[in-house]
Order: sequence, then C-alpha cells, then structure tokens
Amino acid sequence: MEDSPEQFRAYLDESENSSGEIYVVGGFVGRTAVWDSLKAKWLACLPAGLTAFHATDCFTGNNEFEGVNIGARRALLDRLTAVITAHDIRLVGYGINAKRYRELAPKAKDNEFLRNKYAAPFGGAIELACHAMGNLPTPQTIWKILDNGEQCEQCAFFIESNQYSPSANKTIADLRQSKDLWFRHRIGTDKYGAKSGAAAIPLLQVADFGVFLAAKYISKAPEGKISWKEFYEKLRVAGHVYRTVIADERSLNLLHQTHKELKQEAAERRTYWDDI
Repeated sequence: MEDSPEQFRAYLDESENSSGEIYVVGGFVGRTAVWDSLKAKWLACLPAGLTAFHATDCFTGNNEFEGVNIGARRALLDRLTAVITAHDIRLVGYGINAKRYRELAPKAKDNEFLRNKYAAPFGGAIELACHAMGNLPTPQTIWKILDNGEQCEQCAFFIESNQYSPSANKTIADLRQSKDLWFRHRIGTDKYGAKSGAAAIPLLQVADFGVFLAAKYISKAPEGKISWKEFYEKLRVAGHVYRTVIADERSLNLLHQTHKELKQEAAERRTYWDDI
C-alpha cells in the first residue's frame, strides 16, 4: 500500500482545536528510505493489541487508551518522539481560522473560495512539504522554473481517507496543473487509506501525532495533564519542525478579496468578448 517510486514521501492528517476555531492539515515529510527505516521502529513501540495510535486518545486517556495510566501513556509518547527524532523527517502544519472561513465560505464541501475547510489548509500543507524537500529556487532561477518547469525529485503524498478525500485529490490535481506555482512538478502521486486494517497505511499514525502537535502549537492550546508543549519542543529543538503556518482572519479576508477581484476580472473579460 505504501510503495511509491518517488524519492520523498509526506504523510498528512487533519486536526481541529477543541473550540473548532482552528483547522489544521499537517504531518511529516522525508525521504522514502527514511520512512522505510522508521516504520518498523514505530510499530515496535506500540503496545500489543493497540489497533492504531491516535495522539488525542493517548494524551487524554480515551478510547483504546482508557484506563492506561498517565505514566504509561507519557512513556509511549517519549518512545515515539525518540523514533521520530532519530530519523530525518520534518513536521509541517498549515492552519486556517475556521470560524472566519465558515463565514466566507458557508458550504460544507463545495465553495468557490478555497473549496472547503479541509482543502483550504491542505493546499498549504502540500506547498510546505514541497519546500521541506530542500533545493529551493533562488530569485534568479524561479522565473525560469515558472516558465519551463523543474527537473526534480518528487514527493508522494499519503492521506487518511475521509469525507474530504475527493477534495484533496482535486486540490492536488489543480496544484500540479497551475503554472503559477514553481513547486508543481515536485508533487507526485497521492494515495488514500486508513491508519489500521487490512489495507492500512500505518505511517499515517506518525502524521496523526505530528498534526496533533502542530494544531496545538498553531492554536496556542492550553496544556493538559500531559504536556503537548514538551513533545513539540523536543521535535523543534532536535530540528524536526520545518514550518507551521496560520492563515488568520486578516489573511483570509485578504485572500477572499483577491478571489473576488479575480472573479470580477474574469467576468468582465467574458462580457467584453461576448459583446464583440
């Protein structure tokens, strides 16, 4: 299920803060060989009988972690963090102010403006993953890449299947075809699956841990009985946080204004040529 010809892989997941005001898509990106090495070590850390690791449940003691004491859950988080920091993968996270986005784009799945609350940050997370691959263009070379494309390594994207999977697929297709994006040729295949089960993509569990921490950081979440900041800081200090971004209310307002202006320009051009 996880075989891919690309030299890089990114595993992405979604998270939302408890108030529902911040929606984040994020995870980790790294070279394929690194992920192949990490997989066995990650799975070896998980307790026997655990269906799949879910960060929220581990931090709060819910669902499969119900009845597991804080010490045991904290020790598991320590082991999993150590596995990540022993491998060259980096965290990316892109969030939006979900409350303001719902005001600008009230439909659940099919808005003109950034499609939906998942697609909006998903596109940003794809871009961050492409940046995290390194070998970034300089101001002198970016125009040549925009005009002619880029002969480059590619990144395969692994994403948990959910109600927004068609939106993710369409977003990736749009990004690949956009000549305004210098990184478009870095976007490889996209594959969708579950964290557990017969056809599972187990490394999506790593993405789950990453996006949980990214969402906590982006939303400036309060601490719980187990500190999320401690584990985020372990990743950051070890150099495993590439970048986290928030499209706040002001940013969304500016993007929406640009969207309206471009839509108006397109409408005026159509009217002009139709008249001729």
